[in-house]
Amino acid sequence: MINEEEYQEFVWIKENVGEEYDKAILDPWKATPFAAITGRTVYTRIHIAPKPSDDEAKEFLSGGCTDTDFLRENGISIVYTQQECSNPDLVEVNKWVYLLKEQ
Repeated sequence: MINEEEYQEFVWIKENVGEEYDKAILDPWKATPFAAITGRTVYTRIHIAPKPSDDEAKEFLSGGCTDTDFLRENGISIVYTQQECSNPDLVEVNKWVYLLKEQ
């Protein structure tokens, strides 16, 4: 599901991102290990088969993470993506790790 580099990034989030940032959006296939390692909740994750929220997450991430309303409406404060993320309401704090401003 994840490689060593992603594991280290998840550990970095656990150790360096404040607990007020408590819900993340990321590739749904990586969400289960993310939640286990970081102790944070996730917007969606794939257990057996994809569901509509998994498609929403993929669409948000592939669209450059631009929909701030989507983040706020769903209580998401962490974005983890290896895709381009261009949203002025997100601050890049580490490789592939973005936090929503105004927490």
